[in-house]
Amino acid sequence: METLPVGGLTLYFARDREAADLIGRACEQSAQVIRQHWGLETPEDCRVYVMSSLLQFVFASAPWSWRLLLGATFPLWYFRQRAIWPYAGGYEQRYGRRRAVGVKPPRLMQESDARVGARIFVQTAGVEEKVERTTCHELAHAFISHLNLPAWLKEGHAMVTVDRYMGKPTVQHETLEALARYSTKARAAGYRKVSMQDPDAAIYLYTRGYWITRYLDETQPLLLRRLLQRRQSHGALETAVAAALGLEREALWKEIDRIVIDHFGSGRKNG
Repeated sequence: METLPVGGLTLYFARDREAADLIGRACEQSAQVIRQHWGLETPEDCRVYVMSSLLQFVFASAPWSWRLLLGATFPLWYFRQRAIWPYAGGYEQRYGRRRAVGVKPPRLMQESDARVGARIFVQTAGVEEKVERTTCHELAHAFISHLNLPAWLKEGHAMVTVDRYMGKPTVQHETLEALARYSTKARAAGYRKVSMQDPDAAIYLYTRGYWITRYLDETQPLLLRRLLQRRQSHGALETAVAAALGLEREALWKEIDRIVIDHFGSGRKNG
């Protein structure tokens, strides 16, 4: 594979130079946004791949010692990831100190199943913009993967980072309605348990993370940046968020949807 240095990262690609240039530019700009807005350092070993297939990405990005483990546990991870492949524009994987990001080139991005994404995201201007957004989203994951954040903040941080990259909201304002009407108001279920066969649950969980993180970014920016500086237990993180909102931790997941909806309001549009 060929390599390009981009913004303190290394980009790997095979033959598809046009896609590599597009993803490389998105990497440079995304890394700058992440450093400036969140105060995060570029990972020491972070690799980005123009991803033409799932297996190509996984085994090319993994250190040799990990490839043996991946081969031995192949059935445990491959079939689940293969089910996600039609929907995913990119992947982020951590192998010890190494962070790896894979992004589909435009020709494969166009083939992705966008039915759920179309209900979440503001429509892109074209496939190139979708590649840029995906690159930024997955790279944001790579910058914080060592923190073991709860899923709502991990996804919310990446989605808000894409907003910052684009200079405008990229999630539809109408997704606030999902927070208002979804029946489960307790602690969010694990994202790994969500199936794309249940699109309402997927939309609720992903947009919930976005709106909570965007709310904290607007109202508690210093708290949010502090939470992204060091690894801590999910309980300690939730306690800090609840205290900042004047809540007991036990009440956080019962009240947070209402707080977010009241703040952004059904009549307040993106922008």
